[in-house]
Amino acid sequence: MPEDAELALLRDAWLTAQDGETGTRYAEALGSAGDVEAALAVCREVEDLGYFAGWYTEAWLEHDRGDTVRAIALMREVAALLDDDEDRRYPLAVAAHWRWDEDGDLTAEADLRAGLEAYPTAAADLAHLLMATDRREEGVRVLADGVKAGWVECMLPLANILSEGGEKAAAEDLYRRAYERGDAYSAWNLAILLWETDRGTEAREWVWKAAEGGDDLAIAYLADVDPQDAE
Repeated sequence: MPEDAELALLRDAWLTAQDGETGTRYAEALGSAGDVEAALAVCREVEDLGYFAGWYTEAWLEHDRGDTVRAIALMREVAALLDDDEDRRYPLAVAAHWRWDEDGDLTAEADLRAGLEAYPTAAADLAHLLMATDRREEGVRVLADGVKAGWVECMLPLANILSEGGEKAAAEDLYRRAYERGDAYSAWNLAILLWETDRGTEAREWVWKAAEGGDDLAIAYLADVDPQDAE
């Protein structure tokens, strides 16, 4: 279906139903089509109707176009509106993720801890923060707990730690699990491990999978090698 036709359908759904789901879906589609200002305007209409999803979508749109400060402010704003509701853990965790990821803000720790279940990326961030502040054992434990909970966000970083520590078999299993759960970037790390364990043929297969998944390192590698060597 052509993009303009799909947008028209989403616009019609939004104008007909006027709720959080139809509004945010339309806003996200506008953002993907490059019309960010129109997308933000729809988000504000959703907010005016009282749907918190409007703030979430507006924050992500602002973040994705590079205004992290505004994105964090929006997440904090909706968290304040949610007051003591458990749902406030999600916007606080996302804001904490951006604070840590963009600026290495150590004060994000409390919100990362509180938001692990609402936003599992916070678990990986918390683990990295702990290890960066000389609490490696606790950081590894956070990742291990995340893997037990089935959070794919924790699988790749824990697999890297296992691989670096010489636990190649456990790392390989975790890379494969992460890839099966949708983490395309684990394919490159698995390829490296396979090379290190003298399985070059299979490693090359995983490099291609990594490149197909958008991994920049794999793409750069394939661009630099002889095509026959990469097959």
